[in-house]
Amino acid sequence: MGAVDLQAVQSLEAAMTAANLAEQRLREAIDLLPEGVVFLDAEGRYILWNQQYAKIYSTSADLLERGARFADTLRIGMARGDYPDAIGREEEWLAERLAQMSKPAARHEQRLADGRRILIEERKTSDGGTIGLRVDITDMRESEEAFRLLFERNPVAMAVYDRESRCIRAANQSAADYFGLPIASMSGLPASALFGEGEWPRAQVLLSSDSSGLSEVWQMRCAGGLVGEAVISTRLSQLEGYPATIVSFFDITERRQIEQRMEHMARHDELTGLANRAHCRAHLRAVLEQSDSDETVTMALVDLDHFKAVNDTYGHHVGDALLTDAARRMAALVPQDALLCRIGGDEFAVIFRRSSRTQAEIVSRSIITALSQPFHVQGNVLHIGATIGFATSPYDSSDPETLLRYADLALYAAKGEKRGTCRSFRLGMDAAAQEKTRLENDFRDALKLGQLYVHYQPLVDLTSGAVECFEALLRWHHPVRGSVSPDVFIPLAEEIGLIDAVGRFVLHTACREAQNWPEHIKLAVNVSPLQFRNGNLISTVINALTSANLPPERLELEITEAVLMEKGPRPSAIIRNLRTFGIGIALDDFGTGFSSLSYLLNYPFTKIKIDKSFIFDLERESNSRAVIRAVIGLARNLGLTVTAEGIEREAVRDYLRDEGCLQGQGYLFGRPSPASEMQRYLSCDVRRDAA
Repeated sequence: MGAVDLQAVQSLEAAMTAANLAEQRLREAIDLLPEGVVFLDAEGRYILWNQQYAKIYSTSADLLERGARFADTLRIGMARGDYPDAIGREEEWLAERLAQMSKPAARHEQRLADGRRILIEERKTSDGGTIGLRVDITDMRESEEAFRLLFERNPVAMAVYDRESRCIRAANQSAADYFGLPIASMSGLPASALFGEGEWPRAQVLLSSDSSGLSEVWQMRCAGGLVGEAVISTRLSQLEGYPATIVSFFDITERRQIEQRMEHMARHDELTGLANRAHCRAHLRAVLEQSDSDETVTMALVDLDHFKAVNDTYGHHVGDALLTDAARRMAALVPQDALLCRIGGDEFAVIFRRSSRTQAEIVSRSIITALSQPFHVQGNVLHIGATIGFATSPYDSSDPETLLRYADLALYAAKGEKRGTCRSFRLGMDAAAQEKTRLENDFRDALKLGQLYVHYQPLVDLTSGAVECFEALLRWHHPVRGSVSPDVFIPLAEEIGLIDAVGRFVLHTACREAQNWPEHIKLAVNVSPLQFRNGNLISTVINALTSANLPPERLELEITEAVLMEKGPRPSAIIRNLRTFGIGIALDDFGTGFSSLSYLLNYPFTKIKIDKSFIFDLERESNSRAVIRAVIGLARNLGLTVTAEGIEREAVRDYLRDEGCLQGQGYLFGRPSPASEMQRYLSCDVRRDAA
């Protein structure tokens, strides 16, 4: 290469570096803006967008990718129902939207499916591209509408009253209807005419005016007319700086009825009519204060089992009907002097008074039995159940908050041991809960302080013994507790809402490490069902691959059957989108679920991992051998790779290899190790070990 060519290459590299740096600075700058910003090229493809843009169109987050056509995202969004203004006129709406984009400058509003209103401003750039701004104006539009409704269309009778002339300046239609007068005649009408001898019922001032600050209140009794006798309240709110007030006319009789209903609603659940959480706490406190020292009060917490699955599968309308039926069954079993409450979505409580702990337990078991019977809701036969925990005063505590907490601990223990049971509080539960809280705090600190590590375990070719893949496995070495099992901290991360952060850490770390491996070595990473449910898995995976410059074909994501049990199109769409990028999808723990075979036919898996429980039983259980043989044959016919987990003995390896299993994983080939030790797997002659 000549000197001129070298200089040209260096100039090109410098220009590319400068361009990348400029793009990075532009991205950082627009991410600071409160408005959504998007850049499209001349062909209407995404170039760049900021965080606020992605937040505004959060339901389309999976469609936002560089190079995607803006028009395509609109079409998909219309199909999903993201744009209610397009329903019934999709093609016309899309044509109008694209026509707006073709203008040098355009400004219009957009309504989203969740009710938000977005102000859109778009301008063409010199190269034919588009710069778009998005501003959420929902609050502003709601304020404008509320202000307009406050007077003109308010169902409450309202008028503007001039205190100096004692005349009505203006009134809304509700006031005109209220007084039976044409709205045009209200302007300039003396206020006394509204309460004098005329067509409108006679009024008599019962209470003197009560002046306080900027408002005055009169109480008047009106007789006659169709409404009969009623108490009317007239409230005047002064407009600061003006000799006028806004007057509102209320029928206090109706208001008092509403207040009584509101008081009832504040203390009761709207769906079931049971006492709500606030009423439950207040009643528990009152009962404990009023009870004698030898009187028992039992607080029982009832958690419905499998209710979420019903709600997700059949919808909230069926779920609400199921909750109502469940409440009705429980109410029939609860003693008259006990209070049944609904304190959350599928959580109920029973406060037993003058009942022994044994009696409370008998009722609790009756509730469990009743709720385990099938429910017939809107043509569906539904099966749920219940788990109950309770605590009793004075044996456990006489403090209401403590008693409630102890009942919750008992419920947690019952759910952890076996659903469909009831348990009473024991002192050890409190210590266990405190220990769990400390572990939660320690795990948060470990994630924040970088005390989590990724280890790697090899997956080898059972014929050649060559390493084909490494599975990334998260490890936590606690400074005091030592090594904490993933079976402990992974469920903990899911429970406290940190699984997304943990998943991002593992993906980014493992992809960076894998970039240093030989190109034929793949990387396997486990994915939690909650990462699928949260909806940002695709962007997390693509960001990790992009940051590490790792080809998508070298990544395999391992999922369990729990992901596939999520109802609706989202899991299927996410899996298929990941496969579109070339990312492999492995079904982990195969054989331990209920419907694994049907999943193989409906999802684009690339690998099956036979659960290690079958491998451990292989030599002594003929059934395990039969299952393994069937899975290998099935996978071969479907064109899938089969990986056997938990291989620890050479005889097991040889059996699996002879049966046609292509890949294995287990302590025979290597334990999970830090990235620094990976080279020994890649450089040693593992074929010799396999011979």
